[in-house]
Amino acid sequence: MKMMNALFKVDELFQSGMVLQRDKQIKIWGNAPAGSKVTATIGDNSGETVASPDYTFMVELSPMEAAEDLILVLTCDAPNTCPIELFSISIGDVWLACGQSNMEFFLKYDQDWEAIQKQPKNSHIHMYNCPQVAFEGHTTHSKTGYGYWFNDKDNGYEVFSAPAYSFAQNLWPSIKAPIGLIGCNWGGSTASAWVPERVLKAEPLDNYFREYEEAMAGLTPEEIREQSLRAWAFEDSCEHAREFEPFLYGKGRKWQLDYMKAHCNDPVIPMGPYNMNRPSGLYHTMLSKLIPFPIKGVLWYQGESDCGNRAWMYDQLLSALIKDWRQEWQDDFPFLLVQLAPFGKWLDCGNEEYTVVRQKQEEVANTVDNTYMASIMDLGSYYDIHPKAKMEVGRRLALLARGHVYGERKLLCDPPAFASGYRDNNQLVIILTNSDGLHFIDEKTDLFLEYEDKRYAPAAISIDDDNLIITLPDELTNVSKEITVGLGWDDFAQIFICNKEGLAVAPFKVSI
Repeated sequence: MKMMNALFKVDELFQSGMVLQRDKQIKIWGNAPAGSKVTATIGDNSGETVASPDYTFMVELSPMEAAEDLILVLTCDAPNTCPIELFSISIGDVWLACGQSNMEFFLKYDQDWEAIQKQPKNSHIHMYNCPQVAFEGHTTHSKTGYGYWFNDKDNGYEVFSAPAYSFAQNLWPSIKAPIGLIGCNWGGSTASAWVPERVLKAEPLDNYFREYEEAMAGLTPEEIREQSLRAWAFEDSCEHAREFEPFLYGKGRKWQLDYMKAHCNDPVIPMGPYNMNRPSGLYHTMLSKLIPFPIKGVLWYQGESDCGNRAWMYDQLLSALIKDWRQEWQDDFPFLLVQLAPFGKWLDCGNEEYTVVRQKQEEVANTVDNTYMASIMDLGSYYDIHPKAKMEVGRRLALLARGHVYGERKLLCDPPAFASGYRDNNQLVIILTNSDGLHFIDEKTDLFLEYEDKRYAPAAISIDDDNLIITLPDELTNVSKEITVGLGWDDFAQIFICNKEGLAVAPFKVSI
């Protein structure tokens, strides 16, 4: 039976206090009676459309320059409909912050939270957390701070993405325009959950669907549903949130082991149509609801859940994700990536193939147009998968944006990276890009030498003229074959060598 009418309403993303992307066509959508005329107006900028037979509409307005304190008015000529007025609308730059828990990581968990609260508030930064929905009908996972626009004077600010907020705080003095941040993330999510099915149809990415089918074997649809809903009731409960939250502030290994022992019988969400990590799941329940809201670019911090046996194809998955999102938005906007930090063990999570994923992340940054990467090899912790210095992560992302997106050409915004090397008697000279002001911030940098399948420690590591100088140990002084150098090239390894902007060298492994 068809609906005879439909309510006139705008999509929940469009609210008072929001930011619309400057210098791009503005798109606003919602529901209205079929055939009715819908008009949207901001100042003297107006557009109109006719609602479709499926009771949806999308109205487009001309691009606008940066502005604040505007009013958006939508009207519908159908009987018994009232105008919609949205206030305090800004026109500026909208950045989409996506990924898993390290992007989701709340401000209140940051190591500098006390200092952050004392900073001057910035009314030009506006935030929106997408409601976390694992499956259609799932309504309870997101609590305070989701589904509405706010700023850092409002409730919800403390549960917004720390790296994204820091990004905006560090970017604003350079662009002096309103900034909108849309958080669209879920802890523990694989990148395969954030793309449509078509991305995962070709080899080797179809592995994700094969694993999905194999994981569901042996359970009936009814059993999967019953187990899933029972487990989600536990996952979404306030009691579970209170017990688990201390881990996000940081807990030692003994505390973790005790927790795992005490909770070994907690219900687990089986893989299936109710699992948030099913292939394409979060694309449909979260990301697709943002398309085609115009944005300036994407901040992407993810990869932990694609390590292990999936690591070897992460570059193909991430490249496909970037390509598909740009096609969906019809916009080649920039992607700013965060390379995985050093990490060893956390609860039952390990760091298998982190080295491979880091390598794949750098390959994507080097080969996919308008894609850039921040290295954070100096910010990790062995027993914590969540680095707590998220203000620094955001600062590095802002440097990338300032240099590559906003055109500050002289800004040193990229991490030092291997360019070339040569041998000079008993030393290896490593020439790095972006190495102005190269210096040590700690002596614990992990660097090894390999020769004929054996590892050696360098006799010394020093810096000369912004080049890295490695003095060979006695065992390698007179060898004639190539010597392999690995800097930060282990699943857990740290690099405490930075350029003058405090950007850590990106890990590398080369033979010289």
